[in-house]
Amino acid sequence: MALAAQLSGAGFTPNELDTVAKVSFEKAGDNFQITRIELETAADVPGVDETTFRALAADAKKNCPVSKALAATEIKLKATLRNAETSRTPTEVAVGKD
Repeated sequence: MALAAQLSGAGFTPNELDTVAKVSFEKAGDNFQITRIELETAADVPGVDETTFRALAADAKKNCPVSKALAATEIKLKATLRNAETSRTPTEVAVGKD
């Protein structure tokens, strides 16, 4: 996943990254299409602070090759840093369909 690459590139080694993807299909005419993808990621990354984690998660979401390939589909990311000492507020990033 792009987030693991972003974290590693910034010098942080994740102990754990758990991601769940929820994909929405809707009927469009006679066919179905993917209309939305919601990603929920929880991470345990020693040494990273909440601000850095949020920035790296947002950058990973924006530059992920899969996200770029699915640019016509709304993709939302909710990333939570489990080991954050100051806050457990998820980072939410939406990219794609406007």
